[in-house]
Amino acid sequence: MKPTYEEQETIINISRTENTATIYTSDSRYMTKLDKLVESNPDEWKCTGQEKQEEDVVAKYYECPAKYISFRSKTVKRELTEEQKEVLRERMKKMQNDRNR
Repeated sequence: MKPTYEEQETIINISRTENTATIYTSDSRYMTKLDKLVESNPDEWKCTGQEKQEEDVVAKYYECPAKYISFRSKTVKRELTEEQKEVLRERMKKMQNDRNR
């Protein structure tokens, strides 16, 4: 049985002396994102373990260099011109067409 949304959490532990970050997550959103990072960067990101309940994976452990963990002070809102928006629309259409082939 998977954890409820209220029970899902993510914990990041950064070791100052080893320059390594360990991440524990039971949040399915972050598991998906971190799994993609492991798949695309296996030399830097590693899935080091997982917890299961019955057949379901309910939590995973990851490791990465500490320099990949960052904190933001605020969200930056971009102001785009109509021309820039059109370029981005065309780029997105092309990506979607390429993916569907």
